[in-house]
Amino acid sequence: MIVPVEKIWKKFQNKYKAINVASLEARRLKEEQGKGLVDEKMNPVLESMRRLLSAKIKFNE
Repeated sequence: MIVPVEKIWKKFQNKYKAINVASLEARRLKEEQGKGLVDEKMNPVLESMRRLLSAKIKFNE
């Protein structure tokens, strides 16, 4: 499933900070993939965007 960026623009006031938080989560997921803790077939960028939109990643705006 592709995550439309427009959903992020509608949900968060500071879209640049939201993208930055998603990228930090993607980096963390990529490191976990390297350690074998997360499925290697998962796309870390898409997964981090999904987590951001589903409020599994929290940050202060």
